[in-house]
Amino acid sequence: MSKLINNPVRRYDFVQKLEWFLIAAVTMILIIRTQLWLTNYPQLGGSGLHIAHLLWGGLFMVISIWFGLIYLNRWSRTVLAILGGIGFGFFIDELGKFITSDNNYFFKPAAGIIYLIFIVMFLVIRELSRRQELNPRTALANALALLPGIAIGEFRQEEAERAGRLLDQADPDDPIVGQARSILHEATIAPSREPSRLDRTAERFRAWIGRLTTRPHFESAVIWVVILWALSSLLSVLAIDLDVGGIQDEQGPNVDSGVIGSLESISTLASIGFVAYGAWAMALGRHAVAYRNFGRALLVSILVTRVFVFIESQFAAVFGLGLDLILFAAISILASRDEQREFRFGGLGEADLAESADSRREP
Repeated sequence: MSKLINNPVRRYDFVQKLEWFLIAAVTMILIIRTQLWLTNYPQLGGSGLHIAHLLWGGLFMVISIWFGLIYLNRWSRTVLAILGGIGFGFFIDELGKFITSDNNYFFKPAAGIIYLIFIVMFLVIRELSRRQELNPRTALANALALLPGIAIGEFRQEEAERAGRLLDQADPDDPIVGQARSILHEATIAPSREPSRLDRTAERFRAWIGRLTTRPHFESAVIWVVILWALSSLLSVLAIDLDVGGIQDEQGPNVDSGVIGSLESISTLASIGFVAYGAWAMALGRHAVAYRNFGRALLVSILVTRVFVFIESQFAAVFGLGLDLILFAAISILASRDEQREFRFGGLGEADLAESADSRREP
């Protein structure tokens, strides 16, 4: 076994692929639950047979593995991540059937357990991202992993620049580095592809987000929304139901609402305390402290409070979670701007590669 995992080398963009996997899985569960609700929970099969969508999950995961085993193209890893995430979403959605003696798909705690599984996966990805670094050996291996694109005519200017930055971080005394640079220098650069409609739509959306976040009143609007979010949470703790995601699903066995409600209230009060301290820090002009505490309040809600809400309300709790995620992203943007660094999607980006390469060239 030790020989199989000897000297593992991480890909520089593995965090991004793991995030695509997680996003695809979450999206698939939401699509499944919405489709089942709209169609009154139909069943495929008949005459005593039932085709569970767990089987579709296995099929998608098999297809994703085959893509990774068959194709050398770099796009195959993105396809693998997305199809694998879709398959995992199909699979984990049926968790309730396999933790209950009566195969109860509507087992209420299942939604909370599924959400908790995704939270753990997110935290693992986040921790891996923090530990992500490129030593000379890893940088060289990642640069060489881009070279097959030369043979299949998919080596474009952006890949050439990325390979160059990776080689800048490798050991210059390694003879393989010189050979790789020679190959890059002589490689035929494929013409850049026209951006797809999806790429153009995503770029327009990013541009719109950029314009929105640079407006003069964006900061104050976000802060006030966070404060109102905390006040509405306080009212909810005081038994005034203002939660649009609090619709109870009567299907499935009841859970101990007293214990769950108490734990939910305690975590909600913790979030409110963080927001109150953040508002006080903002009033004193300590923006970094304020953003940090606003972020903590939202993280407590996302990582703790929503677990109990999902147990009580099942997937109707998605609405409240969506608001939490939007607010957390907005606070992250404000915090990163205050610290003069870019807030972006996970994984090592081009800026990280360039900065690391420049630091290695310094005497």
